[in-house]
Amino acid sequence: MRVKSTWHKTQVKTIDDIAGALAFNSWRITKNHLTDLINKAYVIEKAQVFDVIREYMCYLIQCVDRLAFDVLDTKKRQELIIAIAKQSADYYQENKQERIGEGDHWQEFIDTYNLRSQDYSDFEFSEGEPNYLFMRYFGEKVQKAMTEVDEKWIIQQIVEIQAPKAFQSIKKSVNDLVSVDKIVSKEELVKRKKNKVPRSKRPSTRQDLTYINKSSSDHLV
Repeated sequence: MRVKSTWHKTQVKTIDDIAGALAFNSWRITKNHLTDLINKAYVIEKAQVFDVIREYMCYLIQCVDRLAFDVLDTKKRQELIIAIAKQSADYYQENKQERIGEGDHWQEFIDTYNLRSQDYSDFEFSEGEPNYLFMRYFGEKVQKAMTEVDEKWIIQQIVEIQAPKAFQSIKKSVNDLVSVDKIVSKEELVKRKKNKVPRSKRPSTRQDLTYINKSSSDHLV
């Protein structure tokens, strides 16, 4: 699946467009960070991988929620976060089913997200970034998914390196994706397209030329 991480600022996009791109980018960021941890010799067993992934995705969605606060009204922000959570759950279901086996992994993700969303609401952003307690909570949740040999070191790794790095990555995505000319609902976009005048029927902007239709379409049979 190929999803744009940026688009022209003059474009009109729907909440679903933006949510789809952010969910994809969050998944990609998470996979990269999982590779980072493994390359740093942290032991993450197969059964633990998706627990770590789930915590990363919940952390990133919460970061998006805080970042979107300044650029979207309450209704659009809520729609965006719900859409990201659901599309992230789709990725989670698809990948966990493929690697671990059948199960209601989608609901598992949503249930965890709802719990984390409530807990993260107790923590703050400081100067536009997650504060220490915000990141430490993330680290503590990742710690529970790690093997005992590494769990005492992982919180420091998350707070000092992984969490800030992941935040900067998702912040760039948010800035690139919400900075468009207009963000509309899917229904509004359909209405706009329906009312849009085709380019061929728009009046010429060249006042010095007379338009003459030389189309040969009337010869088609």
